[in-house]
Amino acid sequence: MLKKPKQQKRMLLVGLESVGKTTLFSAITDQQAGEETNVKGSTVFVTEREIKSLQGWVVVDAPGVRPDDSLTQRALKREIEKADHTIVVLRGTHFSEELRTIIDLIPPNCQHVYFIVTFKDKMTQEMRLALSNHIERCDLPIMLIDSRRMTESKKEHLFAFLKKYASFHPLKRKQMEYLKLESASPQHMVFDHRIWGPLLSMAVLCLLFMLPVIAAYHVSGWVQQYADEWLLDPLTKAAEGWPSWVEAILAGSYGLITLGIYSFVWAFPVVLFMSAANAAADDSGLKDRIVDSLDPLMRKIGMNGRDLVPLITGFGCNVVAVQQTRSCSMCTRRQCVSMISFGSACSYQIGASLSIFHAAGKEWLFIPYLLTLAAVGAVHNRFWYPAEQKWSSYFKNRASFLQRPSWKGTAFRVKTVLKQFIFQAMPIFLIICLAATVLHELGIIRFFTMLASPVLKAFGVPEEAAPGLVFSMIRKDGILLFNEGGGTLLHSLSGGALFLLVYLASTFSACVVTVWTIAKELGIKAAAGLVGKQMVTAAVSTLALLCIYKLLFL
Repeated sequence: MLKKPKQQKRMLLVGLESVGKTTLFSAITDQQAGEETNVKGSTVFVTEREIKSLQGWVVVDAPGVRPDDSLTQRALKREIEKADHTIVVLRGTHFSEELRTIIDLIPPNCQHVYFIVTFKDKMTQEMRLALSNHIERCDLPIMLIDSRRMTESKKEHLFAFLKKYASFHPLKRKQMEYLKLESASPQHMVFDHRIWGPLLSMAVLCLLFMLPVIAAYHVSGWVQQYADEWLLDPLTKAAEGWPSWVEAILAGSYGLITLGIYSFVWAFPVVLFMSAANAAADDSGLKDRIVDSLDPLMRKIGMNGRDLVPLITGFGCNVVAVQQTRSCSMCTRRQCVSMISFGSACSYQIGASLSIFHAAGKEWLFIPYLLTLAAVGAVHNRFWYPAEQKWSSYFKNRASFLQRPSWKGTAFRVKTVLKQFIFQAMPIFLIICLAATVLHELGIIRFFTMLASPVLKAFGVPEEAAPGLVFSMIRKDGILLFNEGGGTLLHSLSGGALFLLVYLASTFSACVVTVWTIAKELGIKAAAGLVGKQMVTAAVSTLALLCIYKLLFL
C-alpha cells in the first residue's frame, strides 16, 4: 500500500500520442492545469501537478512516445528511472502493437509499473473478454477504463488500483508480451481518401480558423468601447499629472496600461476561441484525421502533419505556438517555428489587418492577404529548409476514432493554453512594452523610422508609413499606425499598394515577443538566422508581388 510520504513522489504517465493521457491526467488532477518542466539534458518538456487525492504525490504527463524519435525516447527513459510509479497508457484497440513500442522503454529493474487501457468502449466484446481473462489468470497490473467518462466512483476505483502493490518482474513482462490481441481499426471516412481527404481537411481547417476569428473580432470590438470609456480614458487623464517618465511608461505610446489593456482586449478572445476550437478537434479525434490527411502535403515543405497543431495555434498566439513546437520532431521543429513566424497571423495581426482594410474600404483584401501569407510561407520554408526525404519513412499515420468531444476534456485543454498565454506570453509582452518606451524616449525608434523610409519609397509607398513598418517589428498591430490622421494615408493608396504595405509590415520580421520566445527555445543564433531569412523572403516576395501587380494592372 502507498503510505503518506514525507517528500513528494512521482507518478509518471507514458504512452503513444492520442492514447488518452491528457484526459487521464486531467481526471487525476481534478482538472487542474500542470506546470511544464524541462527534462534535464534534453529539449523534452513534461507537465507536473500535485494529486489532491494522493497526498505527497505528483503526476507527471510525459510527451507522447514516437517510434521515430530516439532523442525523446532517451529522455523518457530517464524520467521512468526517476519515477516511483510508472503508468503506461495503451489503447485497448491497439493494445499489442503499442505495448511492443513502450515495453522496451521500461528498464528491467523497474518494479512499480501499472497499465491503464483506454478506449474500452471502442474494443469489441471478444477483445475485452480475452484481455480480462488474461489479466485475471496471470494477476497482471492492468485496468480497463473509459477515461472520457470518469465519475467519482470510477476515479476512486482507479486510485484504489494505483495504491495496490504491483511488482513488474520479468515473468509478468513475458506474460504481458505473450498476449496477442488484434487491432480494431477506426471507421473509414472521406478524410482517408487520397484526393478528397486533403480537400476536406483544408476546408475544416479554414472553419476552425475563420469562425473563432470572426467571433473574437466582434467580441473585441464590443469590449473595446467599454475598455476605452471605463479604463483607458480615465487612466490616461489621471496620468497627465504624473512625472513625465512615469506617464511614458504607463500611459505613453507604448505604455504598460495603454498597450497592455488594448492588447489583452484584442488578443485574449482570439486565443480563447481558437484554443476552444482546437481543443474540441483534439478531443474528438478530428485533429488526428486532419494531421494524417495533410501529412503528404506538409512533407513537401519540410514538415509533417503533426506540425499543423502549433501552426494553427499560431493564429491565436505565436508565443504559445512556438512553445508548442516542443512536441515537434527534432528534424522539423525549426521549420515549424519558421512557418509560424512567417505565415501564422497572430491575434494582434489579424485584428489590425482587418481594421486597416476596413478603414480603407477594401475588406475584400483580407482573404487574398491570408492566402498569400500561406503560399509565400510554404515557398519560404521550401527554399530555406529543403525537405529531407530520409525522414519521410519515420512518420507514421495514426488513424483515430472520431467521437463527440467531452466538455471536461475540451475545458482542460483550453485552460492549459490560457494559462500559457496569461502567465508566459503576457508578461513577456509587458516587458517588451517597457523596452519600447525606453527606446522611444532615447530616439532610437525615430532613427529606425528614418532608415525604413527609403525602403518604403522603393516599393512605391509614401514615407509617412515608416512608423507603422518599424512599430510592426515590435508588435504586429503596429500597422494600425497606418491609419493615423483619420485614414488619409490609407485612402491615398491603391488597392495593390495597400496590400503590399500590409503584407510587408506583417512579414518583414516577427514581433519582438515572438523573436524573444524563439531565442529562449532555440537559442539566439537560431533566432537571428530565422529573422534574417524571413527579412530576405519578405523583401524579395514583396518585389515579386509588385512586379506581378504592375504587369496585370498597369
